[in-house]
Amino acid sequence: MRCFIVCLLMLVSLGCARTYQAAHVDTSDFLPDYSILRQGDDGDALLSYWKQGTPWQNYHKIILEPVVMRQLKDSELTGLTHVQNYHLREYVERLLRQALKAHFKLVTKPGPGTLRLEIAITDAETSTMILDQFSTVYPSARTLSLVKKWLTGTESYVGKASIERKITDSVTGELLMASADCRAGGKTLAGTFDEWDDVEQAYIYWAAQLNYQLCIKQGGNACLSPDL
Repeated sequence: MRCFIVCLLMLVSLGCARTYQAAHVDTSDFLPDYSILRQGDDGDALLSYWKQGTPWQNYHKIILEPVVMRQLKDSELTGLTHVQNYHLREYVERLLRQALKAHFKLVTKPGPGTLRLEIAITDAETSTMILDQFSTVYPSARTLSLVKKWLTGTESYVGKASIERKITDSVTGELLMASADCRAGGKTLAGTFDEWDDVEQAYIYWAAQLNYQLCIKQGGNACLSPDL
């Protein structure tokens, strides 16, 4: 019977989301004004601001500034090597370029109809691989993990990542969008042999999410949801 339950949990875990939105996000000093942030709607960041009345359909170019680190207090980012630091920033930039080029021309100079996107990585915590695997497939450990999620917003031993983003008009500097979000790893066996997988999956989601949101704002009819 125990073997059957373990096998069933393993099968269920294969269909779980790779990451999910956490219940809370801490903020850094990256954004210009945190007082304008409000709780995001479904499918948006935990904290979000979109300027009302923005003619998004008039923007067809975008400047992607180099991703920066703006670590939170006690963040594991402070212990990264220079190589790891570079890898995370380069990985986020690469994902964004791949996603945004579907609807924007990537440019380097400001001008009419051009957005400027700036992103800060504020936290990144790796998973504890063996314990993550154990608490995914064993019933008692799985139950404790669900209790932890109910109490804290994240499951046991998973990785976690936080970012902040802002979009401005490249000419006027007017703030058009700002957000802060946090995602944590889901209880799935996929990726549990890589301690950075949950963090990287969060970055994959955010790149797809931003591309989808901007596509919708522009009135696109072929916008691909990040949840698909």
